[in-house]
Amino acid sequence: MNFFKKYACDDCDKKFSKQEELMNHQQIIHGKNSEYDCKKCNKNFSNMEDMRTHLQREHSYKKYR
Repeated sequence: MNFFKKYACDDCDKKFSKQEELMNHQQIIHGKNSEYDCKKCNKNFSNMEDMRTHLQREHSYKKYR
C-alpha cells in the first residue's frame, strides 16, 4: 500500500505520512523541542502523549499503533 506523505520537514525536506513522525524526526535529528499543537483546535501540548489523549477524547481519533 502506498501512503501519501504530506508532512515535510522544513529543515531537510524529508516527508512523513503522519505528523507524529515528522515531530519525532525534528526532535531527534534537528534537536527541536517544539510544542505539540492540535491542527483541529490550535491547543498546545508539551508532549505527544497529552496531544494523543486530547485527539482521542475531543476529536474522536483512533489510538495510534
